[in-house]
Amino acid sequence: MSQFSVFESTVVIHLPVHRVWELLTDWAATPLWIHGIGSMHSDDPELKVGTNLTYRVAGHERLYRVHELIENRLLILHTSENPDGLSYRYDLKDDAGQTEVVLQVAIINPDLSVEQCEALAQNIRESEGDKLDQLRFYAEQAP
Repeated sequence: MSQFSVFESTVVIHLPVHRVWELLTDWAATPLWIHGIGSMHSDDPELKVGTNLTYRVAGHERLYRVHELIENRLLILHTSENPDGLSYRYDLKDDAGQTEVVLQVAIINPDLSVEQCEALAQNIRESEGDKLDQLRFYAEQAP
């Protein structure tokens, strides 16, 4: 699978890994920290590879699919629009009772020119570049 890197960001959240994982995978709460998402739900009560996550954005339904998963450590979501889908990789690491979260976003199997990939990547960076800051703010305020 070829990928075109869009961006990578890192944040430290002042909560233990298991709590950050709970908040990251609380699909109903996703609209509280990802701007533009109106709702999100899973097609399966058990989180596993292959689970579909349906979300509403700008009045349209879209899908993420869980591509890889290691509980409390790794979550990779792919969008369903292929070719030119997106991959969101969240890596969580314990850092003395806090959690370091690394997000890598990439265009999957691009059927676009380098110039088209870069234009798409720029749009994604502008709209989603602060996603981890939003997660940190939400997580540290969550009940």
